Amino acid sequence: MRSSRLIFFLAGLLVLISLFSFACGDDDDDDNDDQPDDDTIDDDNDDTGDDDNDDTGDDDIVDDDTTDDDTVDDDTGDDDTGDDDTGDDDTVDEDTYVAPWPQSNLETQDYNETPEAGAMRIKVQEYDLWHEAHHQPYYGSTVGVNFTDDSYTTVIGYFDTGDSCIWTGTYLVSQAMRYYVTGDEQARQNVIKVVEALDGHLHVTGRTGFIARYRGPQDPLVMPTVCDPEDNCHVVDEGPYAGDFWKGNTSRDQYTGWFFGMCLAYDVLDERDEDVREMIRDDVTEVLDELIGNFWFIIDSDGQPTTAAPNVLPGQQLNWALVGYHMTGYERYKKVVQSWIKDNRRSILKLMNITFMNKYGQYYGNNLGHQNMYNILRLGEVYLGEDDYEFQRELFDSQTHRFVRLSHNAFFNAIYMSQGDYEPTDEDPYQDQLEQDLSEFRDAPNFRYYINPQTTELDPLSVFLDDLMEEWPWLAELIGDVDPQATEAFPVQLQCSTDFLWQRNPFRVGPCGSDNPASVQPGVDYLVAYWMAAYHKFIAKDM
Repeated sequence: MRSSRLIFFLAGLLVLISLFSFACGDDDDDDNDDQPDDDTIDDDNDDTGDDDNDDTGDDDIVDDDTTDDDTVDDDTGDDDTGDDDTGDDDTVDEDTYVAPWPQSNLETQDYNETPEAGAMRIKVQEYDLWHEAHHQPYYGSTVGVNFTDDSYTTVIGYFDTGDSCIWTGTYLVSQAMRYYVTGDEQARQNVIKVVEALDGHLHVTGRTGFIARYRGPQDPLVMPTVCDPEDNCHVVDEGPYAGDFWKGNTSRDQYTGWFFGMCLAYDVLDERDEDVREMIRDDVTEVLDELIGNFWFIIDSDGQPTTAAPNVLPGQQLNWALVGYHMTGYERYKKVVQSWIKDNRRSILKLMNITFMNKYGQYYGNNLGHQNMYNILRLGEVYLGEDDYEFQRELFDSQTHRFVRLSHNAFFNAIYMSQGDYEPTDEDPYQDQLEQDLSEFRDAPNFRYYINPQTTELDPLSVFLDDLMEEWPWLAELIGDVDPQATEAFPVQLQCSTDFLWQRNPFRVGPCGSDNPASVQPGVDYLVAYWMAAYHKFIAKDM
């Protein structure tokens, strides 16, 4: 029998780990989505990982132009004689070096689109068509759809509106990369439509800088029968959005998808769509200025922080400010980036990126971490000094990606192969698994299915944690319930049916889901994994 002292020590260790987990405090992706959830907790209100008192409101973060020894703040072209809010490079401090604006980091556009489409390209084309036809009704935001039957002719309702913002942003990434690879005009139109949809998420709320989870018309197919502000549902009866409704109490995970999509769309569009790029710049500026002005808290329409993970974590502050600087060159965003790349801030970035427990209790946090690190590394390669960039890449490799490496997750794998410390080899397990996972992913439509994966080899730590939580159930409230899980990840064909496969635990053992071919998920998981792999040239058209 284990000693009580050992149990107390391990439980305390787990609590400390949970407090510093990247995902801890993020709301689960199934809030307000009207669909079954295979997770057991929602940690919206735990506020763990909150850095209220660690300088997030100090003058390192907010540029109020009061400490600047330049004499002019004109917001115009940089003449290196004044503070023009566009990346002044008068002096260089190696500890806080950020490259002059602007920089670019897109793949070389030399894709070979002449061969006939292979099996994976045919599959992604089917998913593209399905999403365009069924999963972006009304204004273009991503939702799931319920049909009367598997003939898929009559819609009886839409679901997953509460998480529409993160999946709409993720879908936007897929279409931006699709457009960049193929030059397909339909992909370009999708990018523009979805940017306008996310612009609507921002402005329908009526509160400056506050993004809605979802915006749609007051249509019974999508709006709840009772739209009650107490349930974060709001109707709009006047103004430019009259006749719409929106869902609020937005969390930082929804913002993560919004920034993820807007940044990639901004980069792949060119001068003929400068009006759309201007919209993105204006929207990102509005959101960032509001967050900075509120000490990195998301403020709801009632003027109070949301109850769903409102505090923006350090890595997200770095990422979103870097995105803002990349688009605008504004000095105030550069100062936020500089505040988080100081050597003396590395300890807190490491602590806030501990993701070990996400493998067991809150797996969706791994998706948030990978989306966040993608742009930190992609933009950091051209904006950060070599030492700061290598620190971020090591942080990604050793913490964000370490516990999900080669776990049959094509999205995480594509991010690692493109941004991590990856070198291809002759017998490359990363390339092999990427191709396997994309090949074995189910064909469109991505309807709900029942599955019962089994194994004889259980992860001993998961068994121990399950036993521990039976003795101390309160631990599950902190880090998420842990069930015994497999030592090795199951291939995608044996993973649970869900809205976004890459955020669900591939080690899960036992029955999940239901056979319901009339209920169809958006397929954003396959779209973003395939097009990211194609954009970074790991997958060719004829494969």
